[in-house]
Amino acid sequence: MRRFFMPVAMLILAAACQNNPQQHTEDMDSTVATTPDPVTQLDVTPLSGFFVKNTVKVSDSLTFWVIDNQQSFDSLFGVAKTMNNKIVAPDFGTSIVVAATMPATYYGTQLSLDSATLNTNTNNAALHFSAAASAEKSSYAVVPLWLGAIPKTGKTAIQLYNGDQLATTVNEQE
Repeated sequence: MRRFFMPVAMLILAAACQNNPQQHTEDMDSTVATTPDPVTQLDVTPLSGFFVKNTVKVSDSLTFWVIDNQQSFDSLFGVAKTMNNKIVAPDFGTSIVVAATMPATYYGTQLSLDSATLNTNTNNAALHFSAAASAEKSSYAVVPLWLGAIPKTGKTAIQLYNGDQLATTVNEQE
């Protein structure tokens, strides 16, 4: 019985592995159209060398601003120029500035942009931020700040997140 089973099993296996061109073309549907994922990376240019002016009071745990003109930008931020840093100023003709800040803290806190995406179908942007602080207390307080420029793209909703929590949505129109 064993001698009979092995050749039959090999014959069945060979038949199953055989390529049938007619069956292969029937399985393929050339009318299926794939659509690209509408969510892409948003082009963000970090801006450095600025600080929140002392006249601006930040009271919320994470405060966001979306700024579309130089006058508003200058009323909120000052230039922190030293001999060694290079200041990248925003171009309000082509960009919108997004700012994230927190109240003054004695703990070295860094705000960071975790992800920035653009839905190309709706032209909506989503920016996710987080904050990390050191455990050691310093002798001076600093207002944490993150600044970045995103391209102007017409009518847009900019969703700003504190981690995964939606903090605010700003509707922007060029």
